[in-house]
Amino acid sequence: MPRALVDLSSLDLSQDVLPIETVRAHLPHRHEFQMIDGVCHLDLEAGSIVSYKDWDPEPWWARGHIPGRPLMPGVLQCEGAAQTATLLLKLLEGYAPEQFVGLGGLENTRFRGQVTPPCRVHFVSTVGKKSGNRMARYPAQAYCGGKLVMDMELLGVLL
Repeated sequence: MPRALVDLSSLDLSQDVLPIETVRAHLPHRHEFQMIDGVCHLDLEAGSIVSYKDWDPEPWWARGHIPGRPLMPGVLQCEGAAQTATLLLKLLEGYAPEQFVGLGGLENTRFRGQVTPPCRVHFVSTVGKKSGNRMARYPAQAYCGGKLVMDMELLGVLL
């Protein structure tokens, strides 16, 4: 089992620490593909972020993704983690809100648990490695009910 990027039990995750307008200014995703409902931890000095997505009992994807036993698709877990890592990268590097960071790849991706609605999923990312001033690799994880359900390394590319 990989080590936790951040000890969630040591953090107060009950309050948003970043206005949703700031999140939306930096991330162009809207409607179904806005995977961040809020940011509940941000430590730019330590280089860590925790965001969350709340799923109601019948999210849009549940009707077709395993009817009768809805499971959050892994690709949506990856998307939530990617949006979270992108937000951290842009805030740390001082990228303008309109600068776009695209997903260049996923490495060492593992799904370690199920996400079933209703639930809150926490996405965690920490500082990774930058390659020049256009590419970065950031580790990311997803948690549901305090349990690790996904971990990976993201490759982001400034476009």
